[in-house]
Amino acid sequence: MHGNNLLRFVRRLLLKNQSLWSLGSNGVSALAGLLLFAFSSSRLSATDFGIWVLFQTVNTLMEMFRTGLLLPGYLQLSAGRTKKSKLHVFESVTFIFVLITVGQAAVCWSLHLAVAANSSWNFFFTNYPWVVLSGGVVTLTEWWFQSIVRFHVILVLRTANRLLMVVFIYFFAFDLSRLILVQVLVNTIMGVIILVFMRVPNIKRIKFDGVHGRILFNFGKYATPSQMLANLLRSSDTLMISYAMGAAATGIYGAAAKFLEFVELPIRSFGAVNFNQLAALANAGKHHDALTLARQKVWRLTLRVLPLAALLCIFAPQLIMLVSGQQYLSSIPVLRVMAIYCIFIPADRYCGLLLESFGRPDLNLIKVFVMLVSNVLGNAVAIWYFNTPVSIATSSIVTFSVGVGFGFWLVTRAIPQPAFPLSVSVNRP
Repeated sequence: MHGNNLLRFVRRLLLKNQSLWSLGSNGVSALAGLLLFAFSSSRLSATDFGIWVLFQTVNTLMEMFRTGLLLPGYLQLSAGRTKKSKLHVFESVTFIFVLITVGQAAVCWSLHLAVAANSSWNFFFTNYPWVVLSGGVVTLTEWWFQSIVRFHVILVLRTANRLLMVVFIYFFAFDLSRLILVQVLVNTIMGVIILVFMRVPNIKRIKFDGVHGRILFNFGKYATPSQMLANLLRSSDTLMISYAMGAAATGIYGAAAKFLEFVELPIRSFGAVNFNQLAALANAGKHHDALTLARQKVWRLTLRVLPLAALLCIFAPQLIMLVSGQQYLSSIPVLRVMAIYCIFIPADRYCGLLLESFGRPDLNLIKVFVMLVSNVLGNAVAIWYFNTPVSIATSSIVTFSVGVGFGFWLVTRAIPQPAFPLSVSVNRP
């Protein structure tokens, strides 16, 4: 009897702290990425490291395409459903996922025949299919547990995956070929463990539903370019500084931008958990309740960001010296300006989450596009009149202000009715 009570207590404790588990899983990924970057940069030649950076960059873009096409639509469509009904939807997701993954692999294997054998692109086209095919089970499993809000399981999976990756690369990977081999090997090991020992029946059954497929496509055709533009928005400052001011100014800006991860990481983590709640309310027709919940989350997150922003302002000299060294002292005012506009990030993030939870990824695409145009124009003005990294950072304050204001206006416009028949075309148990 006492054992059952203990199990129930542990279960409630695990389910109650999903935001912290989400933060932990993202933190594990960030730390592992840092370690892998350090290992690869120290062991590879400059040429091989450049090839590896290209591989990782294009890999991220390919993954962004697949994720944007399927995951946001699946999370919105399945929110508020029973577990059995979620499995039915995910069977369609799995079917489309397999088609996209096999298609990406086939295209890459075909393209490797058309490029020079000793080129960086040949290395990518030859090896990417093995990485993407071996990692399919792990990716689908994480998607499933995200849809049922079990981020503590995702934390365990990511910790095991990243720990194996770090250990194998540290002891066995000393060239490009072994880096690829380790990734494929770890993905395969994790996939076998999941299929044998975990209850994830949606991966073992593939069944396509045409209604689900149409809804996912309607959602994904907007969510995918939204993610692409958001990625371009994050990198547009660096690209414009590099073109107009040179490598030194790019380094000054980049040294300060590293610290924004400490603000964005918890916001992304909490948003991943809250999206399910917002979408469930929207699918039940309670759009105003979802808006109220989002406002509460924004206020709480903003209040938590404020002291962090203050610490970044106060200790900017010490932080820059600690991480980047004395040669980057010019990054101090840049970091202080970034600390100001990071206060707007929670509101901007939740505007996007609300639009997608309401079934309006098309409006979120418009929001991201307007922010990108605003940022590019602001950067152009800053370069024309001041031509300093600090002025570029200052223009981002305007960009995020526009994102929050315009995003909130779009949210109010999206409340009356969703663009796609997410709750009328599919019967919800």
